[in-house]
Amino acid sequence: MRYRCPCCGYKTLEGPGALVLCPVCWWEDDGQEDRDASEVRLTVNGQLSLKQARVNFAQYGAADPRFLPYIRKPLVTEM
Repeated sequence: MRYRCPCCGYKTLEGPGALVLCPVCWWEDDGQEDRDASEVRLTVNGQLSLKQARVNFAQYGAADPRFLPYIRKPLVTEM
């Protein structure tokens, strides 16, 4: 069973908060959720809050534009 990435919403993660990079948006799931999405944790995602990463994904297709070379399109099974 796959879990939805909190940034892009695709089912790419093996578990919630597993500190794994999403291959679709390149957000590293550190357990941040809607309740604290505006918070910048200064952890694995650096200066990005989940809220900003979602805005970036909607605009650029990645959690941050600098991640564009690393991402891929979602698989049909991840929709």
